[in-house]
Amino acid sequence: MAQGTAAVGLRETASSCIRRYFDAAADRLGLHAEMRKLLSVPFRELTVELPLRRDDGRLQLFRGYRVQHNGVRGPLIGPICFQSGLELETLRAAAESMTWRCAVANVPFGGAAGGVACDQAQLSRSEFERLVRRYGARLREMFGIYQDVCAPGLNTGSDAMSWIAEEYSALQKNAVAPVIGKLPKNGGLPDSDGIVGRSIAALVARAGEDAGMFVPGLRVAVGSLDRSAFHTASALNHLGCTIVAIFEERGGLRCSTGIDMQSLADHLRGTGSLAGYEGAAETIDVHALDCDALVLGAPEGTLNTAAAAQVRARLVVETSELVVTPDADHYFAKQGVLVIPDLVGGCAAVLAANAEWWNNVQRLAPKEETIRQEVNDSLLRAYEQVCERSRREHLGLRMAAYSLAIERVARCERLRLT
Repeated sequence: MAQGTAAVGLRETASSCIRRYFDAAADRLGLHAEMRKLLSVPFRELTVELPLRRDDGRLQLFRGYRVQHNGVRGPLIGPICFQSGLELETLRAAAESMTWRCAVANVPFGGAAGGVACDQAQLSRSEFERLVRRYGARLREMFGIYQDVCAPGLNTGSDAMSWIAEEYSALQKNAVAPVIGKLPKNGGLPDSDGIVGRSIAALVARAGEDAGMFVPGLRVAVGSLDRSAFHTASALNHLGCTIVAIFEERGGLRCSTGIDMQSLADHLRGTGSLAGYEGAAETIDVHALDCDALVLGAPEGTLNTAAAAQVRARLVVETSELVVTPDADHYFAKQGVLVIPDLVGGCAAVLAANAEWWNNVQRLAPKEETIRQEVNDSLLRAYEQVCERSRREHLGLRMAAYSLAIERVARCERLRLT
């Protein structure tokens, strides 16, 4: 996968970032100490050992995890990642972030996260399939369509989600598999990456207009950890934006005069990869790009203070959790850079997951155009609610989003405890 940005300086941990964001919002809300503890500690954690017989006959053990943060507002939902060096502390932060994102999106879910510590590049396809299936089998008792729903994460595509669904269904033959991000033929959304990507483009356009930026002609760099970056870039290009860089799991490329999106679309249809296209690169230092707007899905803590100091964009949109550290967020505020926080920018994927879940529960065939419009409208509604709170209480957008999310979850906890 192309790396959207190289590490600059020391990277703050995801756990540290979310604790600082949560504590700041909790202080402002005057949250009681007992409620703070209740909302900041995961409900359940599970660690499993996963034996894998390698193609050469060796037996190797891998460690898998699932963290369930808070399910007071509904079933848990969250990504499954297959990533080298994956740690429980990182998953705790991801699960908590998902809880707050679901609350901002106002969908009936709580947050979870899980995965396996492994280097997927060192596994053959058959080895990876066996490992994914073993993970799904070992954690089957935790999953359920009204309990905990798996969503795709880093290095987890629709094939992997379908394998987990098959493992679950092996013993629960009549139950709906609690898996999001499946292949369309197995109940997944048609063009889910396109639905998410185009909704993010609509958010970028609205935020740009609110910031007094003239959207046609904006120079935009777009990155994601999945395949939605191309769709975001394409939609923004249709609005008249100049796309100067794209980076996603299929590769990365940059062009200071603007990428020819039609030519790139033809290349992707033919090869399925950005590799081989003029300007393609393994790594792109996105924080240093000359652009007006930066749409960024990247590993946690990517934009620390050192990286933020090199950002030239006037608008930054986080589309994955905890990309911007608290210190970098403070730096951007002082520089007058508008940051749309992950709790808003990451809502598009949550809303698409909710649409797939709802159609699966109702055993309905998803209607792509209807879902596309619903996700788009709901994302802009969440953004407007956060903006309204920001204006009313004179808060930055991130603090407004955290305040709104924590308030909604705390309200449900109080109702359950009374």
